[in-house]
Amino acid sequence: MAGQQAGGAGSRSLRFNPPDDRESGRRPLTRERVVAEALGVISADGAQALSMRAVAARLGVVPGALYRHVRSKEQLYDLVLDAVLAEVDCQADHGGPWTAQVGLLARRLRAVLENHPGIAALLKARDPVSPASLAVAEAFLAPLSAAGLPGRRAALAFRLVYDYTVGFALGDPTSPAEQRLRDTATRQELHAFLRSLPADRFPALAAHGTHAWANDRDQRFDSGLDTLFRGLQANLGSALMPSAAVLRVDEPQGRGRRHGLA
Repeated sequence: MAGQQAGGAGSRSLRFNPPDDRESGRRPLTRERVVAEALGVISADGAQALSMRAVAARLGVVPGALYRHVRSKEQLYDLVLDAVLAEVDCQADHGGPWTAQVGLLARRLRAVLENHPGIAALLKARDPVSPASLAVAEAFLAPLSAAGLPGRRAALAFRLVYDYTVGFALGDPTSPAEQRLRDTATRQELHAFLRSLPADRFPALAAHGTHAWANDRDQRFDSGLDTLFRGLQANLGSALMPSAAVLRVDEPQGRGRRHGLA
């Protein structure tokens, strides 16, 4: 009888003790998993497809379970961006030229963004201030400032290179425009069309248009960086002289007077 009671007690214990995560095979829900699945939604279907319901479906939970880890979809957007920007290696050789430091960081940022389709557009729209975004901004701004650009000009130079990089990554290699250039037959067809344009109406395009639509994505990016750097190099020589754009920056609209001019 005692044995039966003990067995009964054991049966009741087994019946009413729920299995833990290891027994059920279900991984615990964490903020990191929520962010990772949100990134998966964006990469597959774009930022417009992100919703709590879509993320919950990928995780196999009800949408309400996500709110234990994120407050809202807006916060989820920023957490996703911070996670992606955290992948950018911000280490640099501070003894090297500023152009090498900034160029290397721009290439790293571009590579990370293009590895996550849809993120560049979201980053351009939201421009978050988060731990990872601050680290990237500091890594860009430090060598520009050390090169001799005054504070405001260094900050504008940072935004110029950063915005160029993010903008370039918008047309990632998976986009239809880039796929058209990567496909040899389609590219050749496009080039034939450009060369056939009437020279009296499109003389420049007929002569040089094939160079503008070439399968040279990396070269295009580096050429753009080189152009920016040449301009910044020239600006270093007149860093102590206010430019016309700086003189007009605080000018009230509708007035012709330029501050600093008689």
